[in-house]
Amino acid sequence: MTFEDIASDLRAIMPELRGRLTANAALADITWFRVGGPAQVLFSPADEADLAYFLQTLPDGIPINVIGLGSNLLVRDGGVPGIVIRLGRGFGEINVEPGNNSPPVRRSPTLRWRVRRRKRAFADWRSIAAFRVRSAVRCG
Repeated sequence: MTFEDIASDLRAIMPELRGRLTANAALADITWFRVGGPAQVLFSPADEADLAYFLQTLPDGIPINVIGLGSNLLVRDGGVPGIVIRLGRGFGEINVEPGNNSPPVRRSPTLRWRVRRRKRAFADWRSIAAFRVRSAVRCG
């Protein structure tokens, strides 16, 4: 299955975009399970500023889905219409932000490993609300 190519239209209205826009990108190539159809447009931002520019300039009405590196991701054979944003290497950093009252961060082995790696000690893993995972899209 292939979708209408809107990547060229997006490139035209976003001249300062530095990330990669790929039309009809095979998502099966980037998922661990190696299954699924294409993304109408796959966007891999260069950094946070590039992602912010993309989201601010993107026309209304285009569906957006955000994925990480493709682990534990199942994609339907019919593909994904709209934009799939793949957050790669530059979006895996974890920062401690004092006073952050966000809900507890998902309990994951990767998060625990990164916290240990930064030599931060926490008594209770269920209360890691002071972390902000940069792979989450910030609004505002």
